[in-house]
Amino acid sequence: MEGSSALEKNVAELTVMDVYDIASAVGQEFERVIDHYGCEAISRLMPKVVRVLEILEVLVSRNSIPPEMEELRLELDRLRLERADRIEKEKKHQKELELVEDVWRGEAQDLLGQIAQLQEENKQLLSNLSLKDINLTEEDFQKHEGMSERERQVMKKLKEVVDKQRDEIRAKDRELVLKNEDVEALQQQQNRLMKINHDLRHRITVVEAQGKSLIEQKVELEAYLQAKEQESGNMRMEIAKLRERLKGMPVQNGEEKQEKTEAINEDSILDSDKLCIDLKDSNRPRFTLQELRDVLHERNELKAKVFMLQEELAYYKR
Repeated sequence: MEGSSALEKNVAELTVMDVYDIASAVGQEFERVIDHYGCEAISRLMPKVVRVLEILEVLVSRNSIPPEMEELRLELDRLRLERADRIEKEKKHQKELELVEDVWRGEAQDLLGQIAQLQEENKQLLSNLSLKDINLTEEDFQKHEGMSERERQVMKKLKEVVDKQRDEIRAKDRELVLKNEDVEALQQQQNRLMKINHDLRHRITVVEAQGKSLIEQKVELEAYLQAKEQESGNMRMEIAKLRERLKGMPVQNGEEKQEKTEAINEDSILDSDKLCIDLKDSNRPRFTLQELRDVLHERNELKAKVFMLQEELAYYKR
């Protein structure tokens, strides 16, 4: 019995389906009490029991977190930590870039200051030259050439520093682009996991609702079948009574009586829709053989559907 197995479980291991099984078992016990003592015996107790079962269902549903949900939550926390770490590294990298740029700007300003100073010195030298001193001596010419060489060395050094800083900035930019791509990929993975989590929650809710509905239908159908079985027993008793009546009828014509008896017995057994019954009898049958077959067929289909839904629910909970 499903209800008894659920009642024997540990409290921490109970699931929503176990609560439904317990509710089904309690409902069957209520039906037995009603059959013996009537509805008045449990009219005040039944609402309280239903309320307790509803509270138990809510508590169990809160505590029953599927393992895949816990794994997704841990994966999401890990991704968040990685994202925070990457953001922190990006901030540190940005500060390093700013520091490098400040150093580069300082060196560039120093070199530009030297260039400006040299240009100013050249202007002063050129302005001091007069037409009389146009015939420069070889020593003065070498001095002027030395000043030009100094300017070229400064410009060359400045160019090397600028090229070096430009290469470093490009490398840092490429590294930053790669890190941003990694962050975007992690964000997409996080969104996908959140969507999967939402879909799983929705599907589990739907399957649990379907299982609850089918269990309720199962309980109602079992009660209906019990009533039908009782009516079937009454019908068999009625057929037995009819046979007894036919045996007690006076004999007028032996052959005619035998033919009528066989015909009536055959019609009584094979054609349940045409039974000669007393309409005033409270125990008379109220359904046909075809209706009973339809009910049994519907019960089998519902059992198969409940089994499939339970298998699907177990698959999603793994």
